[in-house]
Amino acid sequence: MRFIADRMLGKLAKLLRIMGFDTLYSNRIDFKELLMIATEEKRLILTRNTIIDRQKRENRFLFIKDNDPKRQLEEVITGLGLKADPARAFTRCILCNYELQEIRREDVEKRVPDYIFETHRDFSFCERCGRIFWKGTHHENVLALYKGYFKS
Repeated sequence: MRFIADRMLGKLAKLLRIMGFDTLYSNRIDFKELLMIATEEKRLILTRNTIIDRQKRENRFLFIKDNDPKRQLEEVITGLGLKADPARAFTRCILCNYELQEIRREDVEKRVPDYIFETHRDFSFCERCGRIFWKGTHHENVLALYKGYFKS
């Protein structure tokens, strides 16, 4: 399932990306552009905009009620009946949504802090924005989210 989140759901978009869901987001996209992208790319619109919720449009929407990003994530998972796939976690860039690629450890030596280079073996990077990623302490937290939200 592919999503596009409105400007009120930036933290939710980041959580969805961390969990491996293709989620477009920009706080610069207006509603008209959001609709156009959603239609062209067959994306489900995630929104907190109550005006949109009241307008029954031909586009597919999921209205998010909660303010807390983790509870918003739960709304998406339960509301859409999403299934767990922990292998998808950390496969998308949290900034630009692009799919991450593996990169050799020796290729990141000058691109990450020395401590990170010395204490980590596996790295990935985003070809679009150039950001380097590694499994930090947040990795276990996300896996715990998976176990809490997705019931096997």
